Amino acid sequence: MAQAAPQLTYQQWLHKMRDAFGQAGLPSAALDARVLVSAISAMTQTQLALKGDIMVPDEQAAQLDIWQYQHIAGVPVSRLIGSREFYGLDFKINSQVLDPRADSEGLVDAVLARHKNQTPSVLDLGTGSGCLLLSVLANLPGASGVGVDLSPGALRTARLNAHRLGLRDRVGFRHSRWFQSLHQGDGLFDVIVSNPPYIPSAVIGGLEVNVRDHDPILALDGGPDGLRDYRHIARHASAYLRDGGWLYFEIGHDQAMAVEGLLKQTGFDCIRVTPDLAGRDRLVCGQKKLR
Repeated sequence: MAQAAPQLTYQQWLHKMRDAFGQAGLPSAALDARVLVSAISAMTQTQLALKGDIMVPDEQAAQLDIWQYQHIAGVPVSRLIGSREFYGLDFKINSQVLDPRADSEGLVDAVLARHKNQTPSVLDLGTGSGCLLLSVLANLPGASGVGVDLSPGALRTARLNAHRLGLRDRVGFRHSRWFQSLHQGDGLFDVIVSNPPYIPSAVIGGLEVNVRDHDPILALDGGPDGLRDYRHIARHASAYLRDGGWLYFEIGHDQAMAVEGLLKQTGFDCIRVTPDLAGRDRLVCGQKKLR
């Protein structure tokens, strides 16, 4: 008769997963292990340090074993636990939305820096989990906004996040392909933000497995050159912006010149390109001309 596997404490599981992830070559093995053990135990990392000698119940141990296997196989930690921290806030995510990236926080930084102490109305095109729009609203108490997405599942997730963050009374959501379903009652906006799909179609098959197999294709595929949706949004954005309003795009690292050109062609002024923390171009913004 086979012997049952020995029961481990939370700290022992932490070390076990860290070592397994390190041996698999995962770049943030210790952090990933801490996040997963913290999630299964419902303890903060500080609590884990103080109470880590508690034995892990069999059901939780079985789940940790599954998570360890799945993460080594390429499933991101955020997909396993169903949430991601973004701009200091906790966002629920699922297979219907793009996993928020730290690089996207720069777009929120740019909006907050320019509109500090203001109460702008914000339109988020392709809202996904709502992380961009809701992070802006959480940091500008008088601001309001509308998020649009073509995916009904993404909209359900964004509404859930708005409710959890206490922002439901300042935000609305629309099922729409870009501007298509906006109506007169939405009015004009002071700010439009968007992180549209920007991966060229032919490149998607070669992406890392954690992106290719776990982010929705709708949020990745930017057409033959990756610029399809930038063209559409730039062409129509002025009709939805107040005079002097701003359009903010997140971009791929090699798209700054092309997107800057699109904004110039469609009548935007004061165009700026901003790099991310690694020094790669990540944000292009422009202002609607004042009449």
